[in-house]
Amino acid sequence: MPSFTFFLTNWSVGPASALMLAAVGLLYARGWRRMRGVSTPGIAARRGLAFGLGWLLLAIVFFSPLFALRTELLLARAIQQILLGLLAAPLLWLGAPIQTLRWGLPRPLRRASTRLLHGQGRLTQSLVAATRPAAIWLLTFCSFLIWADPSFLQWSVTDSLRYAASLWLFLLVYLLFWMHVVKSGPRLHRALHPGIAFFYVLFGGEIPNMTVGVTLAFKETLIYPLYAAGSSVFSLAPLLDQRISGCTIWVLGSVIYVSICLAILGQVFRNEDAPASLPMDWEATQRTIAPGLEHRVSGRRT
Repeated sequence: MPSFTFFLTNWSVGPASALMLAAVGLLYARGWRRMRGVSTPGIAARRGLAFGLGWLLLAIVFFSPLFALRTELLLARAIQQILLGLLAAPLLWLGAPIQTLRWGLPRPLRRASTRLLHGQGRLTQSLVAATRPAAIWLLTFCSFLIWADPSFLQWSVTDSLRYAASLWLFLLVYLLFWMHVVKSGPRLHRALHPGIAFFYVLFGGEIPNMTVGVTLAFKETLIYPLYAAGSSVFSLAPLLDQRISGCTIWVLGSVIYVSICLAILGQVFRNEDAPASLPMDWEATQRTIAPGLEHRVSGRRT
């Protein structure tokens, strides 16, 4: 097994990814500092923390030994998949990135972005049409299948630039996917009803995730020939590597997806159990009277 020193020293920084992360981080910090004065302190702090954690996970995915081990261990790629699609993407949305990044832009660019998101032009209409929940659901489902395809894996991981580009595209797809669930993105569409959001996450995320994970965990032969030679760093048999990768995708992925599905179901039941809103012309005493005693108040009204 590699020493702890291996994980500390084998970090590689790709210039393009580093520039992208640095630009996003600086713009967000600038916008967060501007918005902090007009936001509730607790909310601003939570948003900044969520975005910072998501940003840190991106740095781990792109620069840590996981990136270098992608050609030797399927497990490294599986961990990157979990970090990007199931953790970093929703955490970034919890940081309210669109509003905050907009405030980090120079004024002309900020105005242009506002016109794009809230205007009625052809470009805005195209953006709305392309990001409808059904279109994003289909895109996510197809992207997940492509990501798990042996030919695509062979093509992408053997070149660092291609692999970095595929990771950024994977992140973009899952940012679009979680945008309709977290509800902190640009308000291009109506918020999904919790019941629809439940099936959106279940069929767009959990079922394909579990299918791929279970297939990898129980397959008796290697699915990806690239990993047949094993790893020069980890003494892990290729088939065992594949099984552990499948269990990682299956178990960790399902824990995250099922937890989110349960949280969405909780919203459904809270909406159904919520009492009907009282008429606005009722007196304050009628708004707080115990059920069954309304007659005592109505009898006193003149």
